[in-house]
Amino acid sequence: MTAARSARLSLRAARRLAIGAQGLAAPLPGGRLDVRHLRRAMDSMGLLQIDAVNVLARSHLLVLRARMGGTHDAVLALLERSAYARRADERVLTEYWGHEASFVRVADWPLFGWRMRRGAAGDMWSGYARFGEANQPKIRAALAWLDANGPASTAEVDAAMGWGPGVRGPWGTRSNGKLALAWLFWAGRVGVADRTGFVRRYDVIERVLPSEMVEALVDEPDAHRALLTDAARCLGVATADDLIDYHRLPKRIAPARIAELVEDGQLREVAVEGWDRPGYVPAGQRAVRRRSRSVLLSPFDPLVWHRPRAERLFGFHYRIEIYTPKAKRQYGYFVLPFLHDDALVARLDVRFDRERDMLEVPASWAEPGSWPSGAAASADALEALATELHALSAWCGGEGVTVLSRGDLADRLRAAVAGADC
Repeated sequence: MTAARSARLSLRAARRLAIGAQGLAAPLPGGRLDVRHLRRAMDSMGLLQIDAVNVLARSHLLVLRARMGGTHDAVLALLERSAYARRADERVLTEYWGHEASFVRVADWPLFGWRMRRGAAGDMWSGYARFGEANQPKIRAALAWLDANGPASTAEVDAAMGWGPGVRGPWGTRSNGKLALAWLFWAGRVGVADRTGFVRRYDVIERVLPSEMVEALVDEPDAHRALLTDAARCLGVATADDLIDYHRLPKRIAPARIAELVEDGQLREVAVEGWDRPGYVPAGQRAVRRRSRSVLLSPFDPLVWHRPRAERLFGFHYRIEIYTPKAKRQYGYFVLPFLHDDALVARLDVRFDRERDMLEVPASWAEPGSWPSGAAASADALEALATELHALSAWCGGEGVTVLSRGDLADRLRAAVAGADC
């Protein structure tokens, strides 16, 4: 234990571990994408957060693009085949509450049983919990209707049960059907059978997943240890807060599980340059020699989704401004960090103009303190960013890139994009 605690990591080495663990240093696969590539990407991340914002592309598709390449349509088709296959035993992924709403590996479903059991006992989001406490007859009726009739959306369940459309609030419609199915989903009684557009269609869990996954029971401490170990492997190096946040584990209990993993030798404690708290790496973790790829990251990419870690690891202060009034936004609506040479060196507001088939960059900013010093390094970063923008446009099915004038990087980037297009 003394040797493990005395181990030290430079910040550069910590970044390399984090980037390598997330699959952002390995070469992109060539040729046609298949389920092996998706499995490899999911193994590097553990789970994939789902987000509906589609100003560029669905966030989870951007996360996969950063690790798989391909085209938008190829990535989407592969994800849908893997998560919504007709037969339960053909599904590689399924939806559940992991790090927010997420795709998780089917093989990991039993590791979330503790959350389902807690949810059924009332430990879930307060609105769902209150509905569950007061409306068990409606919940049972919704479950029985699904069992008898098969996959349905919340609107279809509302209509079938005669519950009406519900009341629309600031976060969307919260109808009886929506709340009943959300409660059942959290409790693991129903799963997402498929989606129509981006609308979930639920079914009883026994038809969504193989019986051995549904019936498997993992006790809570073992599940927490397994999820923390998986988080450590996916993060490469992380603080206790980082590990707990990855699968949103209970903050009062998880530190004790981390201590047990250190005691058992599954995690090593390290001191990372500039960090004010211990870091943890998986046992047997090796140094990463490859530099990062140059790639624009989704705001919900696991490398940056925990904002305190992004700041601690990269000096990158990151706040998503989607819900900020336009006049008060500092950087833009849908801002993507640019990963280059093991650093986050820029941030770009990016959208896809579907009428013009054009990738548009309303604002582009160099990251203070992270922009490469020296003319040659700066030119290399600009060229890499311009190349990445053209690649992202092509991935979306676009025909080019337009860089608008906002941001301290805009003029240089516009020239670089024009040069890359020649």
